[in-house]
Amino acid sequence: MQWRWWKRKKNTRTFRLGSKKTDTARRIDLSRLTPTVADLVAHAGATSSLVATEYQELSEHAWSAQDRDELARASGAALERYEGLRAVLADYVDDPVQSMAEPLEYQRAQFALMRADNWYERIATCVLAGGFLLDFYRIMVDALPERAAKQLRPLLDSRPDEDLAQQVLERVFAVDVAYRSRVSLWGRRLIGDTMLIARHALRTSESGRPGQAQVEPVLTDVVTEHTRRMDSLGLTA
Repeated sequence: MQWRWWKRKKNTRTFRLGSKKTDTARRIDLSRLTPTVADLVAHAGATSSLVATEYQELSEHAWSAQDRDELARASGAALERYEGLRAVLADYVDDPVQSMAEPLEYQRAQFALMRADNWYERIATCVLAGGFLLDFYRIMVDALPERAAKQLRPLLDSRPDEDLAQQVLERVFAVDVAYRSRVSLWGRRLIGDTMLIARHALRTSESGRPGQAQVEPVLTDVVTEHTRRMDSLGLTA
């Protein structure tokens, strides 16, 4: 049995949107927005790859040994999600690496624009922007064929990396309340740019990307989850 070395607790939180996914699918026709299985998985894989890389770099600049440990383990957890998504993608395309090349290049450029100066704000970017995108992909999964959806749900629901990074942020906030205020402001600034990444994953038509009216119900649900995530960290969304 493979030992997952970053998992310290057996009761690692599993992230779920609950009935909201079903509500979203019932209110709007996701099939008009959802890309192919391969395209959606490629975008989700790109996000997980970038988050894993960022956590690893952040661990090298950690403020304490505990922070370094948890960020390194968060990197490992995000990397395992990437590997799981890559395995699913290999069922649908001959070259999963090439399929992820375009979304990876696009997302890397967008995340570079969102790169903060402060170490703890960069952690918050992984938690908040990364979590926002995984929530978005998770909603889109409900419009995929059931075989693919069953493969993807557990990969996108489990967020041990998010739990570990939140523990680091909570220790940062305990040092000085000013850090919490800065991250709260940073979290609000991230949303617009993160929405652009989400919209880039949507199916295109002859007229281009879906309009705001089509996408807004999905993004509204994802923003609701973003607000809950901010609240769980004691931040003002």
